[in-house]
Amino acid sequence: MHPADEGLPNTATISVSNAAPSGTTNAAANGSNPSRLAEAVAERLLLFIQTEDLGSAGRLPPERVLCERFDVSRSTLRKALTHLAAEGHVTSAPQSGWFISAVPYGPPPRQLLSFTEMARRRGLSVQTRVTRSVTRLASHEERQRLQPKRTDLVLELERIRSLEGEPICVERSVIALWQAPGIEDEDFTDRSLYAALEAHGTAPSRSDFVISAALAGSVGELLGIAAEEPVLVGEELSYNQHGSPFMLSTANYKANAYRFLATLTAPRAAGERHSMT
Repeated sequence: MHPADEGLPNTATISVSNAAPSGTTNAAANGSNPSRLAEAVAERLLLFIQTEDLGSAGRLPPERVLCERFDVSRSTLRKALTHLAAEGHVTSAPQSGWFISAVPYGPPPRQLLSFTEMARRRGLSVQTRVTRSVTRLASHEERQRLQPKRTDLVLELERIRSLEGEPICVERSVIALWQAPGIEDEDFTDRSLYAALEAHGTAPSRSDFVISAALAGSVGELLGIAAEEPVLVGEELSYNQHGSPFMLSTANYKANAYRFLATLTAPRAAGERHSMT
């Protein structure tokens, strides 16, 4: 499970302070050689990617906006983007646009999205391998946190989640079967856990999420990294549409492939009022 939001726009406000004046990337400034023009635009695009905040999805602005910003035709822009794609800086997703290749995976704040949904919004494919799926009695700590009703059976589910074939995280979830009866019979290979939960009457509505750093240890082998390399560990208690706790999750992410973003606000002083202007 992953906390996320739509608070970050799909398109970024473009403001490259050292951009050349309008028209300096046109054919006149680069002779009449279309290849040189495309290379010049590619260099400016790379600077833009490296210096601008494109949100957690790493999505570039629409081609129309980029054409206006860099004062070039759509064909020249696409040649520049193709050049950057060949160098591994960007990738394209049908019907979704262009994305930074190396942007860390991670959710924007204040909204709860599944791993599968966040990948879909970025135009990436998800692969899932189930390494453990067992029904058992809840432990003492799990019973305290999940508050059993009628039964204290839980489903323990461990999965390796990959994006475009690259392992990103190892998720271990403990699901209260009294909140989602029958879910233990599902096949979770390449399936969204959120979708399965909703099909069994439990809609994730909020979660308490804590993230910390640790060494990979034995998880490193599953992620394809050394045991002494760092991982980010996300620990989560999820609640359903009725406000009842239904799942405990621990996810170990590759440290260079995940970013968590939170919005912080200053507390108001007692009796302080804000007027709208």
